[in-house]
Amino acid sequence: MTSERIRRHIAGLFGVAVLGLIATVTPSLAGVATDVRAGVTDADQVAVGAGVLAQVGSGSRWFFNPNVEVAVGDHRDAVSMNGDFHYDLAKGPGPAFWVGGGPALMVIDREVGGNETDVGLNVLTGVGKKSGQVRPFAQLRGTVADENQVTIAGGVRF
Repeated sequence: MTSERIRRHIAGLFGVAVLGLIATVTPSLAGVATDVRAGVTDADQVAVGAGVLAQVGSGSRWFFNPNVEVAVGDHRDAVSMNGDFHYDLAKGPGPAFWVGGGPALMVIDREVGGNETDVGLNVLTGVGKKSGQVRPFAQLRGTVADENQVTIAGGVRF
């Protein structure tokens, strides 16, 4: 990896860390939570990110979960910005199960071949704890784009 790529990785990881820190120390709004996440992609990358979870409407089982992830690998690195929505399938107590999707914007930096910006569509499913100050979750997301990608991630919501 070149020193320029290393600097960009550090800057991206720093940005995600700052976003996560800001999200955890700001007063929470009713129905709004923040999350931090980490995972792996099918492109042999390790990903870290942060997002916000907001209920759409009062009493609705629809949620808006925009998030940003930085993925670092041997042959390519990527930053993805995702505008995901999901629908909670499980009513009542117990874990939440959801399905959803949304637009994705990926900026891909290849070791060979340069940079590329790709627009895609996410399809996702997940499971997580519904209540409490710290709520763990796991999610599987497929991104349909010029370069399809599958991400398996876990994280916590605050």
